[in-house]
Amino acid sequence: MNNLAITYQHIADILSFETNDFQLEKTISNTAFNWEEIVREGSKHYVIPAIYCRLKAKKLLHKLPEDLLSYLELITSENRQRNSIILIQIRSISQLFNLNHIDHVFLKGSALLASGCFEDNAERMLGDIDILVSPEQLKEAYQLLCDNGYYPSDQTLGHNFFEHKHLPRLKTELTNNRIAAIEVHRKLFVTHINDTINSKTIFKEKRKINNVNIPSQKHLLMHNILNFQINDYGALYNSISFRSTYDTIVIQKDYTGNKEWYKNKIYNNYFKYTSLFYQDIILKTNVKPTLFTYFYLFKLKHVIFYKTWNKLLGVTRFIPIFFNRIWIFISNKTYRKAIIKDRNRIFNHFKSILNNF
Repeated sequence: MNNLAITYQHIADILSFETNDFQLEKTISNTAFNWEEIVREGSKHYVIPAIYCRLKAKKLLHKLPEDLLSYLELITSENRQRNSIILIQIRSISQLFNLNHIDHVFLKGSALLASGCFEDNAERMLGDIDILVSPEQLKEAYQLLCDNGYYPSDQTLGHNFFEHKHLPRLKTELTNNRIAAIEVHRKLFVTHINDTINSKTIFKEKRKINNVNIPSQKHLLMHNILNFQINDYGALYNSISFRSTYDTIVIQKDYTGNKEWYKNKIYNNYFKYTSLFYQDIILKTNVKPTLFTYFYLFKLKHVIFYKTWNKLLGVTRFIPIFFNRIWIFISNKTYRKAIIKDRNRIFNHFKSILNNF
């Protein structure tokens, strides 16, 4: 793993809809082609099934080593089966909420899956089912789910003192039509404010596909980008996510709306970094590389420096949180008691954070 830039470009070439397939076939046919790195990084970015599906669409599966092909087929098949169950689950929740007049919209991977935007539903790996619910109906929606077989996961003390973008995660017993946990969102972001995309605008412009409420194409695209940039700290680390980028490319294929918002700094930076590897992004946005994007390439080419740099960025993110918690500990008696009572878990948590630096 001496040069991540090369591995990233190979993954992007596989996932892209603009790659020269003849050149890609030539590249992956080389005996020196490092499939191990493709699998390692593809797994980190949750795009292994997408890699398999895109190679299949490009008719290049015969170029893979047999053991690798069997592995990718297995992962993709399992993800396809999982997503089939999640789709049943999404439709069941949608029916429950519609019957009880709950104003809601499915978000992120759930919305993408429900919209049918993938050629093969196995392409997208999902974790939880994310649902944005009208603030006035949050408690009612949450209770409805609890009354229908879902139950809250154990919470740390933070949920009692700090606002989260979603209510406590709801788990479920694994069955033939339930497999994913649910996160009922009160908002899209904890601190970020955006007049163009928020609960109010999403509900106003939502659409219904197969009786499932999902955001408009514009909001789907915006939220996909901002979720990575803000919630996953993509803007802090100035990095890319292959899953997020693939979602963006798939959504952009059908997006014909206004693109003026592409120029906004947080979106524009996202496009600049992803355009380093994807011709799809360049064709849709006309962005150009900058000194900062070339610095990202430099980091990818020097992995030890890249890891060290990211740890330093992690410290800058952690320090303000740490001092904020210290102040609350001093000023809030209830919080102080809760911390002292839960001190063993908190000590181990801080220890794990420090070990990562």
